[in-house]
Amino acid sequence: MSKLWRRILAAIALVPGLHSGSALAENTQALEAIATAAVKASRQRALQQDYDNVAVEVRPLDNRLRLPQCGEPLTSFIPRASQVLGAVSVGVECPGPQPWTIYVRTHVVAQRAVPVLVRPVARNTVITDKDVKMINQPVDSTGEGIVFDPQHIVGMELTRSLSEGSTVRLRYLRPPKVVERGQQVTLIAAQGGLEVRMAGKALTDAAAGERVRVSAETSGKTVEGTAHSDGTVHVQ
Repeated sequence: MSKLWRRILAAIALVPGLHSGSALAENTQALEAIATAAVKASRQRALQQDYDNVAVEVRPLDNRLRLPQCGEPLTSFIPRASQVLGAVSVGVECPGPQPWTIYVRTHVVAQRAVPVLVRPVARNTVITDKDVKMINQPVDSTGEGIVFDPQHIVGMELTRSLSEGSTVRLRYLRPPKVVERGQQVTLIAAQGGLEVRMAGKALTDAAAGERVRVSAETSGKTVEGTAHSDGTVHVQ
């Protein structure tokens, strides 16, 4: 028995009038009401996070638990840092006249619309809208790292190969390369309203907005600039 339970039971043993069978039954809080409050809190929290078909199970409470009958409606809370799905600890409180708090363990399972791949996709492939579809699937964890918005997947490049039906995690994505090592690029330098263009060869890969080193074709010098989506490299 945990220290928390021993403290609760010891405190209850000191409550006057709770030692006879009939008085005990009439003046103790129904365990079903505590479980109901925990279920309601867990379900509402999951629904607020856009999960559907939420199912909540409660770990059975110890039948030896004897808490004073609450004179006010029970309240409940879930620590902000707690996970939404899976094992969740819910605090159930009695405001008075004899306040008490107990923590109840629940297990939350739900469904959520998730984008998955409709075909195997190889590493370094840029994902298109034809590569993904939305499905509802049961989840019992928040799926840390899983991308739920397909708009954050389409147009991105995979860092690893994934099979058909796979969900896509954030760590599997990167902006697509607009410049590849060895590619011929156009260097653009602008100053005071004057723009100079020259040919060069990319020495590194780069996505749009990233820095890239380029060897200028005419001088052979290495310069660094910012890669743009049209494949040009702007040098300041």
